[in-house]
Amino acid sequence: MNIGKNIRDIRISLGKTQKDLADILATSQSTIGKYEREELEPNLHIIVKMADVFNCSVDYILGRESEDGAILVNSNDTYTSEEQNLIKQFRKLSKRQQISVLGIISELAS
Repeated sequence: MNIGKNIRDIRISLGKTQKDLADILATSQSTIGKYEREELEPNLHIIVKMADVFNCSVDYILGRESEDGAILVNSNDTYTSEEQNLIKQFRKLSKRQQISVLGIISELAS
């Protein structure tokens, strides 16, 4: 994970300085700098506050989600052709249909 780089990139894309972010999070500018240089790891409370400030998910800050909302999985994961087809078909559905499908899968899996 490259949390520091993600924090820096998001902060800059929003036009915020380290001081701006520090003020919003009620911390110091030097602490934000340490997060960005990965000298200090933010705790979960701070990461959640950053997600709120940045209007993104915690997964995005942690580098587990791309900008389009796709969850990034371990690159060692491989998908069968059936799994790949399932994902392609699922993405064609409306949000409401996706929720229904997920409910059905949950029922079948339990």
